[in-house]
Amino acid sequence: MKRWDHCATQIALVDVNNFYVSSERAFDPVIRHKPVAVYSNNDGCVIARCAEVKAMGVKMGVPEFEVRDLFRARGVVARSSNYALYHDMSMRFVASLEQFCPQVEQYSIDESFLHFHGFGAGLAEHCQRLVAAVQQWTSMPCCAGIAPTRTLAKAANHFAKTLGVPGGVLQVGSEYHRQQLLKQLPVGEVWGVGRRIARRLAMLDIHTAWDLAAAHVPTIRKAFGVTLERTLRELQGVPCIELAPLDQAKHEIVSGRMFGRRLTQFDDVMAAVANHVQLAGEKLSAQDGVTGRLTVSVQAREPGGDWRYLSGHAEFRPAVKDLQVLTAAARSALKEVFLAGREYRRASVCFSALERAREQQHDLFGSACGDRDNRDNQDNPSQQNNRVQQNNLDHHDHKERLSACLADINQRFGRGGVVLASARLSDEWQMKRAHLSPAYTTDFRQLPVARTG
Repeated sequence: MKRWDHCATQIALVDVNNFYVSSERAFDPVIRHKPVAVYSNNDGCVIARCAEVKAMGVKMGVPEFEVRDLFRARGVVARSSNYALYHDMSMRFVASLEQFCPQVEQYSIDESFLHFHGFGAGLAEHCQRLVAAVQQWTSMPCCAGIAPTRTLAKAANHFAKTLGVPGGVLQVGSEYHRQQLLKQLPVGEVWGVGRRIARRLAMLDIHTAWDLAAAHVPTIRKAFGVTLERTLRELQGVPCIELAPLDQAKHEIVSGRMFGRRLTQFDDVMAAVANHVQLAGEKLSAQDGVTGRLTVSVQAREPGGDWRYLSGHAEFRPAVKDLQVLTAAARSALKEVFLAGREYRRASVCFSALERAREQQHDLFGSACGDRDNRDNQDNPSQQNNRVQQNNLDHHDHKERLSACLADINQRFGRGGVVLASARLSDEWQMKRAHLSPAYTTDFRQLPVARTG
């Protein structure tokens, strides 16, 4: 029998249990033994539930108004989404993992793949120490699944969490373990399969992960493509799935959100658009990018009552990243589509045609035309040309330094420390978050206070 725990490389998937709920409980001991649920943007629906709330029959995505009375009667603590807290807790979680493994591959806000080499039979015990340390350092419980492939590690993690395995760690240590694990796992629970593909697989009499692992490879590839074939091979213990790094440069950057209430005034909608430009601009700067196209989209109510998306665009040649230029362009794009007297419930900003700033394609002919006009109107074209070029360089350098200064201030004092005036025209668009917890870890003004008798 093959001993999988002595494979050269083992992969552990470490996942925080009910991440949003665990983050809320970490700094609030009062709710650690109470049922907790977390709402989506604008407190619209339930997006996270502790085990107790799940046992009440509350489904993921159920609207808030449908469970409001139930939560009140059963003493459920409701929280609005606190993304500043969740992001910081995610960073603490990953930093904890890096103390136990030099190769951490972050997959999502609450999951990471860890690559171990040469640990042998002591890996499960090492991961148990890891799980215990994460809970001690962050107050967030987690589980780990260990296997030779990412897909098998996800399956092992699934059972470590649902079965309450002692120590929170489950390892696929042999061929026998692999078979028993896959025979108990519905094919719809396999990483990357989902309900739609599961229904199609059921027509081929494939109902469990073991059925998929034993399926005819050419048939699966022909019917479902190479992606599901890779999943099949991973279930057989053959590593063949690689993840794109989270810091990979994006081809598009989008920032958008539903408003906390219906808006009718241009300044109210423009304030939301300006804030989305700033958020998208931060992501653009983080990947050292410039954008050649900006799109502003709003969702407006038609006279008949239906909601419809309206979009305005702006092109930049050469591509830009300056916040003032982008905000001014966004205002012009919004004016193109804004209709007075309509209700608006959502706005978004999209940057596309992205380039690396250091690889940027400049507008050769635009500069040439400008220089030609100067030569036509001046007695000394050479001196005038040099003067214009120097003024352009000085202006560009000034704007670059101003943008960098704004970014540094917001990095030091928190997002929104300094913004353009258009972002403060109104706060009517802000999300409704009636149950928001403090930003315990990112705002000194909201630090928890301890009192002694």
